[in-house]
Amino acid sequence: MPNSIAVPTQAVTRRAVLAAGAAALAVPALLHAAPAVAAGLGITAYDGFVPPAFQRQFEAETGTRVRVRLAASQAPELSLLVSERDHPLTDICTVTGNRLHQFVEAGIIEPLDTARLKNWGRINPLYADADWNRVGGAVMGVPLVVGANVLVFDTGEVKPAPDSWGVMFDPRYKGRVTYDIEDFLLCTMLLQGDDPTFVSTLGNPAEAARAVDAARDKLIGAKSQVVRFFDEGSELQQLLTGGDAVLAQTYASTPARLILAGQPFRRVLPREGSMGFVYNFAVVKDAPNRDAAYRFLDALLGAPGMEAALTRSAGYLSSFKEAGAGLTEAERAAYGLDPTALGRLRFARHEGQALSSALIDRAVEEVRVG
Repeated sequence: MPNSIAVPTQAVTRRAVLAAGAAALAVPALLHAAPAVAAGLGITAYDGFVPPAFQRQFEAETGTRVRVRLAASQAPELSLLVSERDHPLTDICTVTGNRLHQFVEAGIIEPLDTARLKNWGRINPLYADADWNRVGGAVMGVPLVVGANVLVFDTGEVKPAPDSWGVMFDPRYKGRVTYDIEDFLLCTMLLQGDDPTFVSTLGNPAEAARAVDAARDKLIGAKSQVVRFFDEGSELQQLLTGGDAVLAQTYASTPARLILAGQPFRRVLPREGSMGFVYNFAVVKDAPNRDAAYRFLDALLGAPGMEAALTRSAGYLSSFKEAGAGLTEAERAAYGLDPTALGRLRFARHEGQALSSALIDRAVEEVRVG
């Protein structure tokens, strides 16, 4: 998952290059004009989660100015919103599915009134009906985009096309593999038949520790496979395009730029499955512009072409039922996950968060120095 600091600024997407040459989002009249809100609608969002063309049209048609403050990590965002809790400056915030309970417990977000969202039905039920999107039975967020760890390979160097995380340990590719230790440790748990969500081992911490230690030991024993661990997407891109790495585990958005540029890379969600994260928009508790927040969310869900617009802007697959609609063949190769692949995703859960943090951080450091 992205993990950098939140900064208060007007949203300027760094992923605009992904939309180069694409037609601007066509959004016909979204809704009837509403009275302008003096302070504007405040949204704390990840980069690109509010498509610029949609924002401009919403502002023009409603008279409501939209103030987007960037956030790229849950912890700094939560701290910021807690500091503003008594006098909220944000009406809509971004929360990953496994963090919804944490934001609720901190008194930051309130239950979502889905009856006010006439376009709620456009969301894929895999996300809209998920139990991780509920706290105390109440829906808490509008699923927006989906991120997943995927296997990326150089089509000229890795043959046949792999379909398992096991290829990362294939001695043919010794010294030509790269990954993020934390994320790939979870993928290795899946490869070994264990549960990286930790939900199945909540009552058995010894079993959870065994599973993590087994994945850690496998990574330590295969460190000669790794040319270098990466922390940032720019490092991964350099390793792949320079030919140093021909296999990588990475977040789904990272290889898209290379694939769209015609580079010889492909991505696959292995048969063992992978970890996924859903990014949601949630309404802030005591939001000063609650009505405007619901108008914005419903307009976003109802805008024609939003499936493709969100993907191009945010760099992730959208949560819509027709997530691939409007994408080119190249974009589907860069971002898409077919229904079968989606069914193999395991989503991070709040129930396993404490156990995961207690075990994974230690194991990651042991892999790094082991």
